[in-house]
Amino acid sequence: MKKTLLLAALLLLAGCGDKAVAPLRLNELEYFETRGVNVLVYSNLFTGGFNDEKDSGLEIIHHGVRTAQGGAIRLNNTPEQWDLVPATPERTVRPEDNAIEVKLRFEDYDFDSRLVVTGEGQAVRIDVYLDEPVPAELEGDAGFNLEFLPSQYWNKTYLVDGLAQRFPRYAVSETVARPNSEKVRQFKGYKTYDDRGTDRFVDPLPLAVGRTFLLAPDDPERTVRISCEDGEISLYDGRMLAQNGWFTFRSLLPAGRTGKVLTWYVEPHSIPGWIREPNVGFSQMGYLPDQPKEAVIELDRNDRPQSVASVYRIREDGSLDALDRRPTHGISSCHLTTDPAGEFLFCANYSSGTFNEFRLKDGLFQGPESERYFEMQGKLGPNPSRQEHAHAHCTVFTPDGKYLIKKLERRGLHIMDKTVGTDPIAEYINRK
Repeated sequence: MKKTLLLAALLLLAGCGDKAVAPLRLNELEYFETRGVNVLVYSNLFTGGFNDEKDSGLEIIHHGVRTAQGGAIRLNNTPEQWDLVPATPERTVRPEDNAIEVKLRFEDYDFDSRLVVTGEGQAVRIDVYLDEPVPAELEGDAGFNLEFLPSQYWNKTYLVDGLAQRFPRYAVSETVARPNSEKVRQFKGYKTYDDRGTDRFVDPLPLAVGRTFLLAPDDPERTVRISCEDGEISLYDGRMLAQNGWFTFRSLLPAGRTGKVLTWYVEPHSIPGWIREPNVGFSQMGYLPDQPKEAVIELDRNDRPQSVASVYRIREDGSLDALDRRPTHGISSCHLTTDPAGEFLFCANYSSGTFNEFRLKDGLFQGPESERYFEMQGKLGPNPSRQEHAHAHCTVFTPDGKYLIKKLERRGLHIMDKTVGTDPIAEYINRK
């Protein structure tokens, strides 16, 4: 069994370097990107106070799911609420080097460090620099952490230096009781634990220790390779202390050293040609009977839009039964809405800047003769560097259901009375 897992892991590891996948490069939004992989470096900051937001530091969005976060210098094996987080006094993006540099500071300990994250092929290299050695009171506590979402990894395999292990579904690891005198101070002196009179606190011990980890070789969408160039990496289960804890990978910073003191390589596997499934956004609170029913369709930038409107029946078991479909004759259909009476379905086509009206009866499309197609004319306000005409964003009704508002990029609002044919009752309204 272990030989089979090792063979599968090696095959996937070889695939991580697939030449069909573009390297991780900084984009105009200042994060690293390739097909199916986004690596954010302090695009979101630790805010202090709660200190456990799970959306800060170095983050990985892996095939559409944010699976890793919290990449930072931390002072605990498995940080939890009110554990100290570093301030970020400076963040520098260096496109010419394909790198981002972040300065971190723990004011309580007068401790500064720098992270330099550089895209190298399909991996990022993470270098930790110290201008002054780790303060004596933080030796053995200060380290680089990166946390992974348990629900995306439990019951999956991981390899540590070639040895097959499995992520536990439930919190499990050995722990040690340490005297409170060794506990790193928490935010404003708060405590997230009750020592019950023992004068000791619980500290998790690692699930595994090694120089190279290969995560989820049995799931290409979640495969990640993590290696340390000059030390060991320990894997901890943060759920031992907190219900919302994550799997934490951690390397301690060496004592008494300055300059570059630690280097990690993190390589999320990218599936060639991967496209995120369309996301259909709707009200999670539901709709009132007379309220317009709206949905927004968000597509992967590499997707090919299906310019077809469809009607489905939801069966009792939750499955869908396709009843009918109609072409929109537009490009990149992005927004659907019905009128309050449920007699019409309106569709906005983003790229072509067009709109459709479909007449409904008992929730089904009527014949093609009942359909109308609106094409906005003129070139008022387009961005000529990337478009030939305005883009259609959405169609919404006024609260009384009488007027349909069509939102066009850079052209304001187009208001129509749905009861009087195709003539607009108001010209374009500029939102300046």
